[in-house]
Amino acid sequence: MRIQSINNTVNFGYNKQLNDTVNKKLEKAKGNKELAKTLLEMNRFANATEDKLRQAEKNKNQQLVDIYSNIFINIKPTITEVLDKRFPQLKYRETELSTYRKELSPKNPKSEEYTWKDEIIDELMDEEEFKAVMQEEMRMHNIDNIDTNSKITPESKKTSNQSPQVQKNKNNKQVKKQAELLEKFTPTEYSPTGFSSLGGMDDVKEALFDKVIYPLYYPENAKLDEIEYGKKTPRGELFYGPPGCGKTAIMQALAMESGIPLYNLKISKAGSKYVNESANNVQQAYEQAVKIAEESGKPVFLAMDEMESLTSKRKGGETGSEDDKMVSTLLQIIEEARGRNVIILGATNCFDQLDDAIKSRFEDKIYIGLPDDETRKAVLKVLLKRRTKGVALADNDEELAKVVKLTNGFSNRDLTILTDKASLIARKDNRRDIMASDFIQPVNENQNMKVKEREYMARQTRPTVGFNK
Repeated sequence: MRIQSINNTVNFGYNKQLNDTVNKKLEKAKGNKELAKTLLEMNRFANATEDKLRQAEKNKNQQLVDIYSNIFINIKPTITEVLDKRFPQLKYRETELSTYRKELSPKNPKSEEYTWKDEIIDELMDEEEFKAVMQEEMRMHNIDNIDTNSKITPESKKTSNQSPQVQKNKNNKQVKKQAELLEKFTPTEYSPTGFSSLGGMDDVKEALFDKVIYPLYYPENAKLDEIEYGKKTPRGELFYGPPGCGKTAIMQALAMESGIPLYNLKISKAGSKYVNESANNVQQAYEQAVKIAEESGKPVFLAMDEMESLTSKRKGGETGSEDDKMVSTLLQIIEEARGRNVIILGATNCFDQLDDAIKSRFEDKIYIGLPDDETRKAVLKVLLKRRTKGVALADNDEELAKVVKLTNGFSNRDLTILTDKASLIARKDNRRDIMASDFIQPVNENQNMKVKEREYMARQTRPTVGFNK
């Protein structure tokens, strides 16, 4: 039995016969062979991307659809314009445009949702075609104020002279993108309920109350402090230190303690390989936070965890790079946030990798290091009291002190893992209460979890949990 490859049966999207012809001509080009080779690679890449896009659409994988459509919309119009000029006899643009239009009509007419298929058709139309289509859409919506003499630019195709429905759908798409960049913190049963639910870190809590919460609760007193002592509310707070030591938890606890909503910037959504797009995404997320604050009439926290992944330290004298654009965007956001009711909370495991300008813009830099004895004791108490079989150990200071000593050098996150493993030992042993000795085996088996704290500290910073000026 002969099995035919699925690649040979694809019959949707770009005109396969036309593109085969174009690719063969590029392969045999005599003039600038380097340019022809580049065009050939670009066209094949565009075709392959569209194939993957449609397959992702078929599989209902929206994440891949978003990624591939973004790539496709950015490259297809460009390669189409170049190929149309290089091979005018083939009428490349006109043929491709006709192919896409057949897909939408009459079997699949344009729906109210503005999809990537609608967008690629708009992008491939020339100026006169675009005007004609807009006139027809205006006529259908009983609107007669379109300026047919205005100059149509690639950007104006996207933003002007469009029917209300198309414009509405594009605006909705923009709002959706902004919403995808921000995620509101919604507490779970394991989330901190406030400062009291976090073990230790008393100096951190005291500093945050004085710097952040007090001005929110007592704005008149805070204003008086500014007039009499020059004490201003900070532009934001930067938390740094080893992973698993409570940076995210302290931000969540701050939000719960103050009653201020916390929105997290989704780093995975904000990052992009396209020029300027990462910085633009961060700016859009910030503007969305500002809008939320304006509509609610209350301040909001905008958290940027793993800040080192947004931008690295710039090299001396380097300008115009992606990192340079991102740094400029972040500097502007941190600078103006205080006046727009947004409080920036940054967090990083790699303090020394952050750009110096970013670090200096945060007046307050709070080091969250490995927990000391008192902090570990408080954290272990919280963890043990979450389970009925651990309450007895939590209330026995003498036995708990053994666990505190045993777990020296482990982070808050490690303590959670060790407590879970110790609990499992007790459960297997006839479901008895958890004992201090249950921690011995997990601690011995997980020594590799310990981190070298000095690698995460700022230079010349003491390794203590707390507030550093």
